[in-house]
Amino acid sequence: MSAILRLPESTAKDVSLVYQFVKAQNVAKVESATELSLEVSGDVVEGAVTIAKYFAAKNQPELLGSSKTEQVEVEEWLSWVIALKALEKKQVVATLKKLDAHLSTRTFVALNRLTIADLLIFANVHKFSKEIKVTTMPNVLRWFDLIQNVAVKNNNIKDFDLIEINLKDVPEPVFAAPVAKKDKKAAAAGDKAAKSDEKAPKADAKAAKADEKAPKAEEKGDKKDKKDKKEKKEKKIAAAPVESDQAPVSRLDIRVGFIHSCKKHPDADSLYVEEIDLGDGAGVHRTVVSGLVRWVPIEEMQNRWVICLANLKPASMRGIKSEAMVLCATANDGSKVELLAPVDTSKVQPGDRVFFEGMEGEPEKILPPKKKYWEAVQPDFKTEDDTLAYFQGKPFLIKTASGETVKCKVLLFRVVESNKLIYFTNNDNNNNNNNNNK
Repeated sequence: MSAILRLPESTAKDVSLVYQFVKAQNVAKVESATELSLEVSGDVVEGAVTIAKYFAAKNQPELLGSSKTEQVEVEEWLSWVIALKALEKKQVVATLKKLDAHLSTRTFVALNRLTIADLLIFANVHKFSKEIKVTTMPNVLRWFDLIQNVAVKNNNIKDFDLIEINLKDVPEPVFAAPVAKKDKKAAAAGDKAAKSDEKAPKADAKAAKADEKAPKAEEKGDKKDKKDKKEKKEKKIAAAPVESDQAPVSRLDIRVGFIHSCKKHPDADSLYVEEIDLGDGAGVHRTVVSGLVRWVPIEEMQNRWVICLANLKPASMRGIKSEAMVLCATANDGSKVELLAPVDTSKVQPGDRVFFEGMEGEPEKILPPKKKYWEAVQPDFKTEDDTLAYFQGKPFLIKTASGETVKCKVLLFRVVESNKLIYFTNNDNNNNNNNNNK
């Protein structure tokens, strides 16, 4: 090992986070120092972002982006990190409000999956976390909580205390009623007419008296118009959807699937393209793109039962539209990824739904991206020593045609540690959903 990371104890926590997350112990040994630097074969590398990129490139290059387009996007946010590190406390809080607006329609900062930008921004925002209020920056807090669970908690990262975050009291957004262009013109015309009325001759008084003697048909017509408008308004109000108390996890359409074929993506070495039967009809198969090449041999992806999320908005992944996501489990240290499947495949069929006892409900046809249902439940998806999948201690249960319930387990092709975090493997099709690039 020819590299030495000289790491100050109280500062450079962002570098420490990346170093631990990518398991860079095999890349460089750590020494305590007063100033941050990395010595590689006699050459000295300086700058937190540059050093962090070095470790990512060595052990998890996908954190830097898998294509030139992605790399450019990540680099832009790394420049943002450098600027953030130079700001004072008040300036940081103001800058985070802009980040909150950016995250209102995204799960991660740069791409549709975790990148080094998320790790570095999280590390630099962590010390300001108490200044972030749920009423003003709910999107930043939601993202912050996701990163601290996915990156810190589940990888046993040191130096970062877990922050308790309550997103239940987020106020509903208040939108001002938009003023149409025609209304603005009408208002302007009304103001102009009012001014001209002040200068109008007194002959208008005679016209007013004549109007008093006019038939009252117009008045009746006005009343009828007002009544019609009121009725239409009441109908619109009555038709407005009411937010229910349905459990967020029940809004996910998690189904049993059967992979009929799997091949390599023609334009991405890390992706598989599967044809999966999800019970949509006889002979109907969905195309699903999954980042599993690194983890599961292609022969183990053929004619295989899996568990999928079926109601994400379809999205293009390197030119191929992916219509669902395969659920997997990963070891705590990120060293292994395994597929989930029914415990007893003889009793299930494609399309059978997964449910959680006491949390049943009708799933959304398509998960609305802004609701962030997946992000809300994902940290509580686990597997235990029995290799079964759970949500908040409740097992994944499959409703079968016979009325029996079947549980879900990790497919143990190889030795896998217990207490894994379940996550999506279809990384770029997130709806802005939370994904890890494995």
